[in-house]
Amino acid sequence: MVGFYDSGLVLLSYAIAVLASYSALYFGAQLTTISGIKSRLWLTLGALSMGTGVWTMHFVGMRAYVMPVEMTYDLAMTVSSWLAAILASGLALHMISLKKVGWVQLAVSSLAMGGGIAIMHYVGMMAMNMSPGLTYDPAIFSVSVVIAVAASGAAMAICRTLQSSTGNKALFLQLGGALVMGVAICGMHYTGMAAVIYPDSAMPAADNLLSGDWLGIPLGLTSAVLIVMALAASAVDVKKRNVAVVQAEEEASRLQQLAFVDKATGLPNRVALDRHLLNLIAENHASERSFALLYLDIANYRDIESSIGAPEQAAIASGVRAALDSATAYLAKYSASTFIVVVEGHTQANQKAMYERLKRLPEYVDAPEGVDLVWRAGQSVFPDTGRSSRMLVRVAMKTGDLKNIGRFNRISPAYQDPLSAPLSAS
Repeated sequence: MVGFYDSGLVLLSYAIAVLASYSALYFGAQLTTISGIKSRLWLTLGALSMGTGVWTMHFVGMRAYVMPVEMTYDLAMTVSSWLAAILASGLALHMISLKKVGWVQLAVSSLAMGGGIAIMHYVGMMAMNMSPGLTYDPAIFSVSVVIAVAASGAAMAICRTLQSSTGNKALFLQLGGALVMGVAICGMHYTGMAAVIYPDSAMPAADNLLSGDWLGIPLGLTSAVLIVMALAASAVDVKKRNVAVVQAEEEASRLQQLAFVDKATGLPNRVALDRHLLNLIAENHASERSFALLYLDIANYRDIESSIGAPEQAAIASGVRAALDSATAYLAKYSASTFIVVVEGHTQANQKAMYERLKRLPEYVDAPEGVDLVWRAGQSVFPDTGRSSRMLVRVAMKTGDLKNIGRFNRISPAYQDPLSAPLSAS
């Protein structure tokens, strides 16, 4: 008995195979990020989606082979072939979801999944209950099984690769992988069809309950909708999880940022200053390019501490920042009463205006009502007065009148101090 292929249904079978493959890759790539009941639910949904898609592709492919007699199918065998496809898909997705999969496990899983797909195909062929019965070309039959196993191995390998991909890269890999897998699945099916030898007088059994028309295009469209719905549902879930991940990352970033920011003023805190100084010292160690550290201290802070809360601290910081008026100066809050300014290129002429403003610091800072702020200033220079962050701060803490700001030639060298050991990070 000789038939021919309907090219439209062949293309439809490929489209369904691609949808099923994309579904498998999508679910497989996401399964490693979830656990518990939700993982089992996704595994079930993925197995149903992929298995039904592969099974539908098979029957649409069979429908694409137009024969001189109407094809009908046994209900029990048809359902059995569907279950085989779902079980094979479930096994594949389960293996993909494992944290670690060796080559031996991948090979065994590929054999099991490929065998499941082959069983689905040939049980589906048996469901026609042809009389006299169908026979198969052994060589082509063997090739179809090999293709099923190879396609299964490729599917799982692609899914494992997708687990480490994100964003647009993952999307393109999923789409490309689905197109390749669709070719492999169709290749297995149509190779299996080529292995069939139909006797000239063969007829489907009269007691078959399912007709080829019922299992053709309507079933293909219904299953395609099922796959799309499953992907849409999973996309919504993934979007929620991605939002949760982004929120968690933002919260972690916020908490990390708080570790380097003074809460009252929003300025870099002491920890951030130490990190900044260490980086500067490391950068300037070889060239010995210098920079200055200015120590601005409220000398009478202990006497007025009760009058300075967070709002007052923020207002004072704003005034100090206004006095600096420099994009190059690094301002940090060192303690409750102290600000530190790091000035690169401190001897350049364009810094003189900033030093003059700092000498008039009280004019820029609005003190709390009824409170007088007494400002003192100290300064140090790398590497002249210290080669470590601790030594630079220690020298700058020897404060005096604001009028001395910018007079770096009056700073006494401190090489003799043990704390100035080169590049000490303490």
